[in-house]
Amino acid sequence: MNFWDELLEDEVALSLNKENVKQIEKELGARLPKKYIEKLEEQNGGDLVFDSVNVDFENTWSDEEDNLHLPLNRFKPLTVEEFEDGRSTLAEWGLTGKLMLFGEGQGSYLWYFGFDDTPNAPHIWCLDISDETTHFVAESFDQLLDHLVRRNDQVEGGVELTHEDVFADYPSMDEIREVIAGNDEDERLMAYRMWSTRGEDVKGLVSELRGRVQDSNDEDELDSYAELLAQVLMDRSVENYMTHEQAIALFNEKEDVSDLSHVVVQLESDM
Repeated sequence: MNFWDELLEDEVALSLNKENVKQIEKELGARLPKKYIEKLEEQNGGDLVFDSVNVDFENTWSDEEDNLHLPLNRFKPLTVEEFEDGRSTLAEWGLTGKLMLFGEGQGSYLWYFGFDDTPNAPHIWCLDISDETTHFVAESFDQLLDHLVRRNDQVEGGVELTHEDVFADYPSMDEIREVIAGNDEDERLMAYRMWSTRGEDVKGLVSELRGRVQDSNDEDELDSYAELLAQVLMDRSVENYMTHEQAIALFNEKEDVSDLSHVVVQLESDM
């Protein structure tokens, strides 16, 4: 099942800009969810094929007879301008702190990340403008994906979005390794990200990324591989393969190629 509404592909924003992501994370002092970024790398905002999120609390949109849910049908493009506009919108409703508006549903429901307590793994919240209430919805973006559904006349009760649905278009490990062995650097980096998402052979992934960082003399390429390696180290139990301290030492060794202090700070805050 697709994630984005293909009918609206021509209306979405420009491709996701890595520098915008860095600037937003710097302003937040936090890290955006990996799978959220991966979805926006496919398409930077737009309508989803799903329109609701299953919840377990009473709300103004649904009742228990209809299965409790809240509307979510669109992700906002991720740009610095959209980020600032979103913060202003939330502030108008009395919401301040390390927050980022990322989605909306039916005009009256605003979805946002809350980083105050968990800077490296934000919680998911929904603001109901109709009665000016906020609802804690999910512990993580991954959990939000698990509860996305589609409700329409053709699908009774909605369709659960599983991880298999979200990443159904991902290639196999054999296909990923084939791309990595090729010469297209952009495709190779995307293949490593897909490998990370699949979560298979994490030891091999850490070894590959470590080697890419050690051998890279290109600033943009080095930044990308260092950020991905740091994400893997923070998201998975890989201390037996590479510790945070070892990664920090490696990143500091590459200071003549690129300033990786922002990645070092992320690792240090995760220790």
